Amino acid sequence: MNIRQELESKVLSRLRQKDSQALKLMVDSYSTLLYQVALRITGDKRVAEQVLCEVFRDLWENPSHYTKVKDKFLSSYLIKLCKLKCVDREEIHITRLLSKKSKNYVANNVTV
Repeated sequence: MNIRQELESKVLSRLRQKDSQALKLMVDSYSTLLYQVALRITGDKRVAEQVLCEVFRDLWENPSHYTKVKDKFLSSYLIKLCKLKCVDREEIHITRLLSKKSKNYVANNVTV
């Protein structure tokens, strides 16, 4: 285990004990990187901020989930989680748009 993995392991241990300072450390360390990833994917500052909050909320609520995945570094896991949340939001957004268009199409083209 290298130094980075040891530090991340200690932080995860503190997160499991609900140490808010450990979460603050994670936010300070990774928020800029994750925000840039989310902004690049979504193209929307507000959505990127929401995704960022979701990622850190998930980390706070379930820090043990990281140990169940095969990522070597916590940063890799957080980036993947961020990307997945962005994609999920985009899918929901597209589904809503399609649903609205379908409803409008049906409403405008149905004759009784």
